[in-house]
Amino acid sequence: MNNGNHNPGAWASPAWGKIGAFQVFGDYAPMPGFRIVVAVGPTSEVLTQLLESRASDVPWLDPDLARANMRAGLGLLRSGVGEFVYANIEQALVLLSHDASARAGTAVAIQSRIVSMYAARLALLSGRELPVQARMFEFPDITVVRRALSAIVEDVEETTPRRSSIWLGAQMRGRGQQFHPSMIETIEEQTSLLRGHGIDMDSLPGWWWRGVAAHQGRGGALQVFDELPHGDEFGELVPE
Repeated sequence: MNNGNHNPGAWASPAWGKIGAFQVFGDYAPMPGFRIVVAVGPTSEVLTQLLESRASDVPWLDPDLARANMRAGLGLLRSGVGEFVYANIEQALVLLSHDASARAGTAVAIQSRIVSMYAARLALLSGRELPVQARMFEFPDITVVRRALSAIVEDVEETTPRRSSIWLGAQMRGRGQQFHPSMIETIEEQTSLLRGHGIDMDSLPGWWWRGVAAHQGRGGALQVFDELPHGDEFGELVPE
């Protein structure tokens, strides 16, 4: 869309192009030893509309909505099919367990279950039912999974100034102010817009920049990582 009402957000991240070759569609029998990751989150258009509609009642950047998205993602570990979750302020990625990945003919059913759980939890946390989209990826082994997730996290951090500016812009429109994406084409313009509304990017928490992650440890205990390391160190958080 070119009218400034579209929030490309995390779904437009360049990292998706890097892992696009692993995306799968429809129900199928997973290859032996392959691992499945499901990405889920609100559609970009709906997220923009929600930011605009809430703008008059919440602070700039709507931290409660951001936390709701992440909490909805982390809650997917209770689905019984996921063993690791990465969640940022716009979406979540779930690594399915070995058993779930190996069962033939269940891929679409599992994706639908994850979408339903995420949508229900997000509706409870945000107070509004939201359309949710999902993508499914099949990776040959856990090493490739770790590289793919690391690429997503690094890209989320790199694009945070622009995504933050877009969130702010949607709120500006919701408060009757003018905003168009052409106003934030450079990092200098993004920083200027944010600072002009009292937002210092350096003071934003780590989860705003990189998201959070979690996995279920022994005995089903939930282990949450709210300060994500970089590169291979992040990959090491993803269990075998």
